Amino acid sequence: MSALSKAAALSAVTKPRLTAKAAAKTTGTVPAWTAKAMRRLGGENVVDVLTRQHRQIKRAFVKAALPGPRRRRDFDRLMRLLAVHEAAEEAHVHPVARRALHNGRLLAARRRGEEKEAKKLLVELWRTGPDGKGYLRRLNEVRRMVTRHAAREEREEFAQLRKALTVPRLRMLGAEVKLTQAYAPTRPHRWANNEAANKLTAPFLGPVDRTLDAIRHARAS
Repeated sequence: MSALSKAAALSAVTKPRLTAKAAAKTTGTVPAWTAKAMRRLGGENVVDVLTRQHRQIKRAFVKAALPGPRRRRDFDRLMRLLAVHEAAEEAHVHPVARRALHNGRLLAARRRGEEKEAKKLLVELWRTGPDGKGYLRRLNEVRRMVTRHAAREEREEFAQLRKALTVPRLRMLGAEVKLTQAYAPTRPHRWANNEAANKLTAPFLGPVDRTLDAIRHARAS
């Protein structure tokens, strides 16, 4: 076979593959292993995941304010919901928004600034605890800040992400959020407030926090 014939045969074999790869990029499809992981994690749109968690957090604030023997448990659950939610947003969602949205840098900077301020209050609330002096005042202060922050995320960031990203990418991002939350820290850490800090420290802080939680719960029971 001549060199020209060999080149033509090679082109016939590789061209469909290259075309398929290009089509995959333009249509937003994902590799098979990623799709399989997404199915195992629910394949849920990241905006739906985070919006649902916002509603859970709002209800958790109400329960954590109620008096009675369940207040400690409800307080711990609130802290856990807030910690894992913010860790995933800072590690994955805001960085994607910064790159994908036309005003992403500004939006991501605003959300990180709000989260940084909220974490300062969360640390103070954590130290106060559900039985400490001024608990309800601090709890309401955090609730107001977190509620405003969540509303801005949904209105300014989530709505644009839903339009800017393909459905497979939104689902893959939802899987990344769920996976991160499975091992993220369960209490606020003031200095873990950006993408790098969360990705680097979560694998270490998460297990430590969860071990301390288990010890505390065992002592309380």
